[in-house]
Amino acid sequence: MPRLRIQLLAALLAGLLAGGRPLDAQQAGEARTYTVKQGDTLWSIAKALLGDPYLWPELYRLNVGAIADPHWIYPGSTLKVPGTISKDAAAAAVAAAAQPGAEEYVASGLRRPNERPTIFDPATRKQEVRTRESLILGARTTAVRPGDFIAAPFVWAPGGLTDLGRLEWTNESQGIDLTIENRPVQIGEDVIIRLPKGVTSKANDRLLVYRLGPALAGQGQIIVPTGIVKVVETTPNGRARAMLQQKYEDVFLGQPVTVLDTLVSRPNVFPEAVAFGLVSRVKWISGEPVIPTQGNFLILAAGAKDGLVAGDQVALLHDGGTDLDGRPVADQVMGVAQVTRVTPWGASAVLVKQTGPSIEAGMKVRVTAKMP
Repeated sequence: MPRLRIQLLAALLAGLLAGGRPLDAQQAGEARTYTVKQGDTLWSIAKALLGDPYLWPELYRLNVGAIADPHWIYPGSTLKVPGTISKDAAAAAVAAAAQPGAEEYVASGLRRPNERPTIFDPATRKQEVRTRESLILGARTTAVRPGDFIAAPFVWAPGGLTDLGRLEWTNESQGIDLTIENRPVQIGEDVIIRLPKGVTSKANDRLLVYRLGPALAGQGQIIVPTGIVKVVETTPNGRARAMLQQKYEDVFLGQPVTVLDTLVSRPNVFPEAVAFGLVSRVKWISGEPVIPTQGNFLILAAGAKDGLVAGDQVALLHDGGTDLDGRPVADQVMGVAQVTRVTPWGASAVLVKQTGPSIEAGMKVRVTAKMP
């Protein structure tokens, strides 16, 4: 029986290398392309064009510049198809097919029961993600964490805030060869602040330090929090001695200071799913990263006037467009964000879940869960 099994495997390998592939794959070295259709996967394309779905990594390697994630290929995309298959790749496919239970698949359809999962197998992280999410939700008592509310950039009227205070100077000696203006203020460092106009402060009061982000045409001015100072004692002429208590990025002398808003949240109240929610757009991503990740803050075009409130959830959508026959293709969810801070000029949101790489300014968002 073992001898027969070896002979069958040898025959299969010979067929793949010499002519066992479909007719359109037998032209050695012939440059070929394939246009992706709706419902295609690298698995199904490899099965149809290369004769074995386990050769999908060959497709991915050949098109790595055009495919950011092998789970995401889009209708209308043109892929290169190898005219010949390397001996190593074919042998690997045969070895995978020879595993016990090779004719059976796990529920995901992407790997066999005895096959070691790869980084491309979505099932590999499901339990890890579920565990992490359950711990996060179990520990959370409010829909929005107070820290996310305070740290979130937000949109204000064009020109920004008025009647501001300012971080004026530091009492610390300069132990490094930098001017005070160029040296970031350190956590715990003593500073003198000019209080915002009309604000009377006392010991232990906290104030927000910020910088101006970009101005959004037709919307308003982005305010980016940089840190929090705690008042130690007041001094004459509307000033106070304070200590830098927390920072979200480098804090510099000269940055504006304003009152610190806090979010009043109802405990144990969370958003509930809705259908056909409000549609808006991402206007800006904090830090303008090449690839945003969980924890990045977003600025949305919609705001309080559109009914958004802190705690609402939105899905980040990649426009599906149309297929080759002109039929609309469903939008694909790239991630989920939770609204953290809302003003009349826009809303902030923090990215809490990411399912795809295509998260960028200008993309569509839809409200999928609303606070009751």
